[in-house]
Amino acid sequence: MVLEDIRYQLEQFYSFDNIKLSFEVLNKQGFIYFSNGKVLNAVLGNKRDIDVFKELKGIDSHINIQVSIGEAAPENTLNEYFEQILESIDENTGEIKTDLNSKQKNSDIINPVEELNHEVIIRISESLSVIPGVESIIAVKDDGEILYSKGIDDDEFESADAMFLYNQSKELGGILNFNSLRSAICEANNYKKIIINNKNILYSMKVSSEAPALKTQMEAAKLLKDA
Repeated sequence: MVLEDIRYQLEQFYSFDNIKLSFEVLNKQGFIYFSNGKVLNAVLGNKRDIDVFKELKGIDSHINIQVSIGEAAPENTLNEYFEQILESIDENTGEIKTDLNSKQKNSDIINPVEELNHEVIIRISESLSVIPGVESIIAVKDDGEILYSKGIDDDEFESADAMFLYNQSKELGGILNFNSLRSAICEANNYKKIIINNKNILYSMKVSSEAPALKTQMEAAKLLKDA
């Protein structure tokens, strides 16, 4: 899907300033400008900003993308995170949900919304553990307390490792520290790991070297979003 290809590129340069994606799809030229994770401006033919993503939604076609670093947006007309843009497009009508910005625009930090109870965390963790490519998983609270583990040789080490990656991700640009569900692919101890922060519960999953980590990440994020 075209939007998944765009998402992949955005994630690679999430903490960078002034990135321009130039792309061509179905013989149309387009541009997306973003900085520090936020999409600032988008153009596709005669479409602008949110209408660009409405146009791209559902297109399953080859897309050519080129990335330019250090190109500032000509103007800031959108200023939304990619996931917020997708959530703001109603799947049935294509209309913008008008109350989304008022709920999210001033908060980058996960608020302590209702805590997941232990049984729900176990159910979610077990569902994540059977995603193809996931070799092991640990769920920990933001203070390091272990809530669930499977396929882990050293729970305490894995707990500390998950917290380290979480804190490192914040220092490198706040990859996980957002109001909506966020995840990241991390390199740790010669393994690829997917770290997801959902309502201040960290899920750290080691991914098989033979599995496409991005696909596994998307499946895990979708599972948590629907949970």
